[in-house]
Amino acid sequence: MRGEFIIGKQTASATSSETPGVSFAGNEGYYVRKFNGAYFYFLQNLGSTRHQLGIKYDWYDPNTDVKTDEIGKAGNNINAANIKFSTLGFGYIYYMTENAKLLLWYDRITNEKTQLAGYTSDVKDDVFTCRLQFRF
Repeated sequence: MRGEFIIGKQTASATSSETPGVSFAGNEGYYVRKFNGAYFYFLQNLGSTRHQLGIKYDWYDPNTDVKTDEIGKAGNNINAANIKFSTLGFGYIYYMTENAKLLLWYDRITNEKTQLAGYTSDVKDDVFTCRLQFRF
């Protein structure tokens, strides 16, 4: 089992929590938000080293100073860039050979329920991944 917790301040734009790669031009300003997040995962062999089960949980809250009911509230500028997301993932990993593996993984992604249109309930954005990897 492994995990990591992150916390800090992040500079971004009004509509994104991503740190910009270039300077803003015009009237667009910088926003500094307190954030936190974490991930934890567990891998377990199933009878042999060729078969593994994986479970992962993570979250990212791009603005810990904002409450859920403030996002999208009339009269403020708190938008989708401030929504907290969390993911519960689980899957199966099969090591076919030393140089090839198959991964079947499902991520159950949830977002905060806000007053913002499109985010008043959980968005249906779960992801299933089937990946075949080769190593040379």
